[in-house]
Amino acid sequence: MKLEELVALGGLLHDIGKPVQRAKLYSGDHSEQGAKFLRQLARETGIKEYELLAFFSAFHHSEHFNEARIRETIWRLNPERFGLSEEDIIRALWIVYEADNLSSAEREKGKPQNIRPLYSIFNREKAYRLVTLDFKQKLPIPEEVESLTKRSYGEVIEDLERDLKKTELRVDRLLPVLEKHLTFVSSVTVGGNVISLYDHLRMTSAIALAMLRAGCTAEDVKAGRCRREKRFLLIEGDFSGIQDFIYGISGKGTLKYLRARSAYLELISWDIVLEILGRLGLTRANVVFNAGGHFLILGQNTEKAREELKSIRGHVVEWLYREFDGKLYIALDWEAVSGEELGRKGKENLFAEARKRLKQKLNLRKLRRFGEVKDLFKEPEASGRLEECAICGKEAPKSELNEFRLGEDKVEACKTCRELFRLGEKLPKVKGFVMDGKAHQGEAVTRGPFRYFIPYYESSTPVGEFLLFKNSLDVPENLPETIEFVPYLVADYYKPIEKDKYVIADFDELAGKATGTKRLGVLKGDVDNLGLFFLDMDSPSKLATASRFMDYFFKAYLNEIIEGKFEYSMGEIPSLRDWPEKPDIVVVYAGGDDFFIVGAWDQVFELAFRIRKAFGAYTGNGMTLSAALGYFHPKTPIYRMAGVVSERIEMAKSEGKEKDRVFVVERTAPKGFPIAYRWGQYEELWKTYKPRIYAGNGKLAKELESKKGLLWRILELRELYVRDPKSVKWAYLMAYLLGRHKLSGLFPELVGIDAEAALKGEPQPIYRIDGVLKVVLMAVRG
Repeated sequence: MKLEELVALGGLLHDIGKPVQRAKLYSGDHSEQGAKFLRQLARETGIKEYELLAFFSAFHHSEHFNEARIRETIWRLNPERFGLSEEDIIRALWIVYEADNLSSAEREKGKPQNIRPLYSIFNREKAYRLVTLDFKQKLPIPEEVESLTKRSYGEVIEDLERDLKKTELRVDRLLPVLEKHLTFVSSVTVGGNVISLYDHLRMTSAIALAMLRAGCTAEDVKAGRCRREKRFLLIEGDFSGIQDFIYGISGKGTLKYLRARSAYLELISWDIVLEILGRLGLTRANVVFNAGGHFLILGQNTEKAREELKSIRGHVVEWLYREFDGKLYIALDWEAVSGEELGRKGKENLFAEARKRLKQKLNLRKLRRFGEVKDLFKEPEASGRLEECAICGKEAPKSELNEFRLGEDKVEACKTCRELFRLGEKLPKVKGFVMDGKAHQGEAVTRGPFRYFIPYYESSTPVGEFLLFKNSLDVPENLPETIEFVPYLVADYYKPIEKDKYVIADFDELAGKATGTKRLGVLKGDVDNLGLFFLDMDSPSKLATASRFMDYFFKAYLNEIIEGKFEYSMGEIPSLRDWPEKPDIVVVYAGGDDFFIVGAWDQVFELAFRIRKAFGAYTGNGMTLSAALGYFHPKTPIYRMAGVVSERIEMAKSEGKEKDRVFVVERTAPKGFPIAYRWGQYEELWKTYKPRIYAGNGKLAKELESKKGLLWRILELRELYVRDPKSVKWAYLMAYLLGRHKLSGLFPELVGIDAEAALKGEPQPIYRIDGVLKVVLMAVRG
């Protein structure tokens, strides 16, 4: 065993005794019980390295750290049989000891109680029950949990032990097992703790390995040098131009091509992250987060590491510039920090301050976009006349453009666009991607800045450096030892065509399934104030927990929400029809904190409220999101649709400090009146008016079956009000209209003036009704 493996694994398993102690499997404190658990694993599996790793549980607290006694125990174990010396193990133990202290620096103070649960990082008043992480099961909703039982911890340990017994002892194989079983286990049992034990373990492993790579010795730790000195790097990458890259394509485009561009960006991000880890000698535990074209890695601050990062940055930026004509850029930079700056010091949030300094560096790089490219303004040498790719607009020699069928059209497309189209065709079939420096007999469908991307199918035996395995934490049985395992979560729901389950329905087919008017619905949304929320985190462990839980929702659980699950968490929601067994929906992109979804307009409309309600439950109502809807002819270019909903969501977010809004329909407004609705406000309007006017599944209520024109006339009177809110002409015309049709009782809110609203300068009820009427009128349009 190499020293770096020992340190990384020791960090991952040092606190394994916490759930063991809470289950009361053995006697002693969690350090002793964890050591006993690992020694038992060594006996039952024959993997003697577990005996060595038991040291990291037994001796990671100061009260147990008697070096003379430890040396005697090491001598009895005979470390030479593991390829390690006594000094190697002493050094590793001191490093993990210090890493545990640094990883724990942000913990809230208080008296531990074994029965206390993990509290939600989004709402500290609510907590989780002990469950196994399973994206196909219930949505993990924090609730009022008073205590946990010894029995529930016993079940956690039983399941964990079963999986550990069949898992290779290496970081990439161990991480998903710990994630699966320890995500909902609290790292400490003081009141209000929000850090998952899994994140504490992996951040301890990350800090320890970075310390080792930075040259920390046992004496450095004892003297406090690794805590005071800037031995660490926070390494951050942030893509810009993502929206233009995914949606800024010429022509109509197709959904599988759009999804390919979204998936390709995720693969490129992983390619860069894995290259950084490889060159710096780190593991996936060192990735604090990687989501939505944005990543943060904890590494070592050495001259060699900084030189490697400069080399990676130069290569990636140059590659992006040449490959995508400057449309896609990554700002990549790093900030040197001390161990103390990985947490708080008194009232000071040193970690947040370090991240702010790093954010300033990234913003400066974005202002100097592509400043890293040599000969930026030099024209590339071209072999022949340059022409534009009909899809992405990139200029390329005519010899590099080939005829290509995009939907119903034949176009001249560049090599990258042709590859991405093939990638889109394969996405519904693959279980993941192999990344490797070789294309392997042409199996690769495309490539990133460092590696080829090779589709992986469940029946195939992968060959390469890494396997990015989709939507599962379980390692495939046929995975060779030579390949590193990387779980790869992706919201990949799609509606197939009727003839082939692996072919994605196109815009026309989705629009054709809509109730009433045959329009394509487009939904774009993101979490409110998430950047500020993340920036306020006071440790890598806390940031890792928050980011991971957010990514779970928008990648893993979103698929299940679309399929109609978790309705128990939603209550009553605006709906125009029965939710179909296989919804006519396609996820173009979802991850990090945002999403872009298309489908039959009526289903997309309802899905917006399903997502909002599920997200509220998932975060214990501690976070909100805003969204915008658009309804388009299916022949509308995708860049136009994306532009419209992007403008609408920005408008919605700008209309109130609390945000938490939805742009439902296009509407006119007097100056100063909001155009978007607060979610709850719209739901109340729907509850009020929908039963009066809409019978469901494309039919008006009985009283209005032959009076569709009346609803249009109400909308006209609303426009009269909008043009001059101080006038009352609309009011007496409304009273006359409803009275003539004997429907004044159907819309009592619209008859007369709301004096209280007028005095406050707030809109009259007539102003808000269009959000419901327009939606219903689209549903009943034949």
